[in-house]
Amino acid sequence: MDINKNVLRIILAAAVFIAFLGGLFLLNLFIAPQPILLSERRAPARFPPFSAGTVFSGEFMVRLDSYAADNFPFRDGFRTLSSMLVFGVFQQTDKDGLYMDAHGAGKFEPLDPDSVGQLSRKIVTVAESLGDIDIYYSFIPDKSIYSDKKLPGFDPELAKRLLAENPGMDNFTFISLTEVLDADSFYRTDLHWNQVKLRGVLNALGAVMGFDADLSQYSEAYADELKGVYSGQIALPIGTDSIYYLENPSLSAAYLNDMSIDPGTDDSYDWQKLTGHVYDWDKLTGLDAYDFFLSGAKPLIVLENSNPSSDKELYLFRDSFSSSLAPLLASAYSKVFLIDLRYIDMRTLNRFVELKPGSDALFLYSTQVLNNSDVLLVR
Repeated sequence: MDINKNVLRIILAAAVFIAFLGGLFLLNLFIAPQPILLSERRAPARFPPFSAGTVFSGEFMVRLDSYAADNFPFRDGFRTLSSMLVFGVFQQTDKDGLYMDAHGAGKFEPLDPDSVGQLSRKIVTVAESLGDIDIYYSFIPDKSIYSDKKLPGFDPELAKRLLAENPGMDNFTFISLTEVLDADSFYRTDLHWNQVKLRGVLNALGAVMGFDADLSQYSEAYADELKGVYSGQIALPIGTDSIYYLENPSLSAAYLNDMSIDPGTDDSYDWQKLTGHVYDWDKLTGLDAYDFFLSGAKPLIVLENSNPSSDKELYLFRDSFSSSLAPLLASAYSKVFLIDLRYIDMRTLNRFVELKPGSDALFLYSTQVLNNSDVLLVR
């Protein structure tokens, strides 16, 4: 009799499990796939092509696994439950490199030495084409180095050594930012730094580059809330960050229209036709509110100061971090050219920018470019 009861319990448990999985499977058939995973800011994997070649090579099953994981019903809820178990029940330090501490969320990502070496070579290649310009370079240390959780990740000393060891880099001046930043310099839910906390960065750059960033003309104001990239990745209710910004009425911005990057574009390009805003309010309701600063990723932006303390120009080779830094650097220069080599190469750039001798160039990149330098259009 007891044996029959045990068998019945096993059958019942199996039936419930199969019904649960089957119900989710049937539900998935009727729920349209999401065009984008908002919490992770990426498109979900698509259903893989089915053919004898993809099946026998194993590609179909690998891609099917990614598709199923990205399109599972109640996916975000299960991700949150998983994170709660990892951090709350099992008390693990991190989840796939993601961590939480008193300063918010972040991710431990070790350096890729090959990529950093390649970045160094690309800096030399670009710098050689700049002529009579003073060349400086730096990197933005990942916020994880300031975490109280000591796990292997970004190594600023290694990054400095890898960048400097390439032939030609000794002709340029390195500026360290590691000591002038701390955990509170960054947003709690995002990888980016907070514009209103970059005074130390300005001082460090100015001490070496020979400028004094006068922020007396700037006023601080509130823009909106930011739900950063780590908020979605870690899948926990960690709140939002407040976006405060520093505004200077003397600054204006001009943007290179992506459509104008064409061999047929006239060389007498008129910047005034693409006048834009230093701070883009429309971006606050988009996928990434950090794009509020200079409208996000653009091939080329020119910030002009109508009341400059110097007639020098700055050519800033940058990634997304400089979108919030550049408006502050513009206090010390007549113009700041933000050049994103992920979207424009030097040959195209030279059609739009006439380099001014005696000016400055700064190569400033974060971990995302240090570890993925092949994204830069430099050969």
